[in-house]
Amino acid sequence: MYSGCNDTQLAQRFELERLISRISSAVVVCAYSALDTEIERCLQWIAEFTGTDRSYVFLIRDDAYVDNTHEWCAPGISSQKQQLQHIELQDEYPMVQLIRAHQVVNYADVLALPDASRIEREILANQGIQSMLAVPMVSNTRLVGFIGIDAVNVKRDWSEDDIYLLRITGEMFTHALEHKRTEDLLKASEARLRYVFEKIPAIAVQGYDVNRRVFLWNHASELLYGYSQEEALGRRLEDLIIPPEDREVVIAAHERWLLQDTEIPSDELTLLRKDGTRVRVFSSHVMHTSLAGDKELYCVDVDLTPLKKAQQDLEKLAHYDALTGLPNRILLSDRLNHMITISRRTEELVAVAYLDLDGFKQINDSHGHAMGDRLLQQLSELMHQTLREEDTLARIGGDEFVAVLGGLTQLQDCEPVLKRLLDAAATLVQLEGHNFRISASIGVTIYPLDDAEPDQLMRHADQAMYLAKQAGKDRYQLFDIQLETQMRHKQQALKAISKGLQCSEFELYYQPKINMQTLTYEGAEALIRWRHPQQGLLSPAAFLPATEGHELELQLGEWVLHEALAQLQRWQLQGFFSPLSINIAAQQIQRSDFAEQLEAALIAYPQVDARQLELEILETSALEDMEMVTGILSRCRELGVSLSLDDFGTGYSSLTYLKRLPIDCLKIDQGFVRDMLADADDLSIIRGILSLAKAFNLRAIAEGVETPAHCRQLLALGCTYGQGYGIARPMPANELPGWVREALPVLRF
Repeated sequence: MYSGCNDTQLAQRFELERLISRISSAVVVCAYSALDTEIERCLQWIAEFTGTDRSYVFLIRDDAYVDNTHEWCAPGISSQKQQLQHIELQDEYPMVQLIRAHQVVNYADVLALPDASRIEREILANQGIQSMLAVPMVSNTRLVGFIGIDAVNVKRDWSEDDIYLLRITGEMFTHALEHKRTEDLLKASEARLRYVFEKIPAIAVQGYDVNRRVFLWNHASELLYGYSQEEALGRRLEDLIIPPEDREVVIAAHERWLLQDTEIPSDELTLLRKDGTRVRVFSSHVMHTSLAGDKELYCVDVDLTPLKKAQQDLEKLAHYDALTGLPNRILLSDRLNHMITISRRTEELVAVAYLDLDGFKQINDSHGHAMGDRLLQQLSELMHQTLREEDTLARIGGDEFVAVLGGLTQLQDCEPVLKRLLDAAATLVQLEGHNFRISASIGVTIYPLDDAEPDQLMRHADQAMYLAKQAGKDRYQLFDIQLETQMRHKQQALKAISKGLQCSEFELYYQPKINMQTLTYEGAEALIRWRHPQQGLLSPAAFLPATEGHELELQLGEWVLHEALAQLQRWQLQGFFSPLSINIAAQQIQRSDFAEQLEAALIAYPQVDARQLELEILETSALEDMEMVTGILSRCRELGVSLSLDDFGTGYSSLTYLKRLPIDCLKIDQGFVRDMLADADDLSIIRGILSLAKAFNLRAIAEGVETPAHCRQLLALGCTYGQGYGIARPMPANELPGWVREALPVLRF
């Protein structure tokens, strides 16, 4: 679909698809109360993307008038919304004729409109419009309104992408607005419950006595639940329409309502029909005391089937590819995560196959995009038919697809499916008298043999796909199959680490940090150790690399945080006050909820002052997503903790990010410190780091201080703080207070 485009066009098309996905996500997930705000925000995105000055939505009222309900204007552009209310749709205007015929209004030059559009020309010109594009919004053949954009400052021609963007967005707005309209009607019906009960027989209404027996069952209830009035009267509520698993809960609730004179909440329920099928309803209830003094329960039920259908339609827009009907990248991610979760429970394998069509670009270039799209549609259907029920085939863009194959007991189980995919892609397709035959190259990786995160699995499969192309195309290639043994060893290591965490085999050791000039104690760094049942005490280098990118990395990080806070609290009760730093993994700091987890941990240890805790962040992890990490670190600092950039100098050491990151300290990597006495380059690097720290008003602490000569050289350079084996090795928690009292005062360099 994207073949034949240059890099600029490809980038623009990619940004267009990203914008559509962004709009879809905004409209799908927003609450109905925020829908108008979200629509106007989306209109801003559209105007900014298309470079126009005004974007808007008009909705039709009573089939004869339109209201400008939503609008966004660029700075300096006058709003027209207030004056464009209750505008009559006059059919003699060409624009109205086009909109009513569900056609696009494309005015590239308003002043050049013919005399037949003279009145329109004057109206639009009076609004300062030079160019205008409007696309009708339609729901089930019914004209709902239209969405449009105006160029005010400079006239312009409209592209197919502009029309496509408005059409897709208009469809999403229509679904959402119609959905909201249905929701508003439901709320209104609840507010007018008594009126509905008395005046509208299409709403299912039932009445139950104090023993939950039916005494009222209207015609709408007959239609909804399938029981005639004669069949329903006298029967108990729980025996009639309540699913077996909910009957005890309903009986208990009814007994509670009888005793309490409180409002009964409305709710969305699943109830039973006579034929055994289930129906989702919005049910409102009221308890009433009859003239005889008896309590009666009245229920008003609304069938939610149309509403659920609208939700499904909106869901499809957000999660399925518009051209092929296959799952898109968003749904693929959900499916892949789900299959991985099942794999962890069942120990079955999951294959991720990245498929690229060979030779499609040439067809697209020579026969046009329309022909290329039709070929993609047919091949997509053929490939989809080859999959098993538990498999997923998604189109992720252009001529690229991803298949997720689950339920595999051994690696070879995926081979028949892969061969069928190759055969389907190579099927001869006839379109408009042309015969087309292409092929596919497939790259495959297998989880958990490749125990990577979902995005990394996709990248691995993509890499293998390129190897398949290089090997001659029309074939599949497994990702790094030679590393299978290594991956299994990693799996075994991860299982052992997980068991060790469950069995409390991990502990923290503490390495002091001091002022080397005054020999005063400045705090300690908490370092994880594994007391392995067979191998003894293991350093982090022996087990942490296996957890990188795995959920165990997060679990260990959370354990370190809580254990460090618990130790601070224990020391405080003993009268020993010590600042403490802990290392935070890249995966941990890049979680959007990390600051909230940190806050919860601090709350769990109320005697610990947050200012005693320092988080050490690897320089490289901070750079992976600068904007997100900066926001997370800022929230952490608001909690009172301090922040240190660990192993500084091993990454990019950019002045830009030093200015942006809310850090307090730079830790000079031990590799530079260890070799600085013999390596002039390392010495120069340390001088540079100290200069940066001074320029940005940051503390600097040197790691790897192993000899008195290291200490003297660092002091000469102006580095006051240090830690390393030359000062003290990491030690258990119970030894640190004694070291501070006894060993530190007699330390000599």
